[in-house]
Amino acid sequence: MTAYFAVRSGETCNFPMRIPGAMHSSGVSRKPAHGKLRQVNVTTFRYTAAANYKGTDTFAIYGEGKGPYGSGKSVMTVNATIE
Repeated sequence: MTAYFAVRSGETCNFPMRIPGAMHSSGVSRKPAHGKLRQVNVTTFRYTAAANYKGTDTFAIYGEGKGPYGSGKSVMTVNATIE
């Protein structure tokens, strides 16, 4: 699973992770190289782009839970464009 978003240099963006069913745990699989990523709660992460940086950044988050067809872990790679 892959997601994309854009954010201005030095600014913050909340990033929710939604999966069908119930998410029991989540976390960061890979930290961003050009910003900070903080977990707000089990479904929401907050990314803050580094000040004075323009370009791209990538990080990965995961969610574990039970959906309509079973349980397991989903990993989402997130690609940010920093303007």
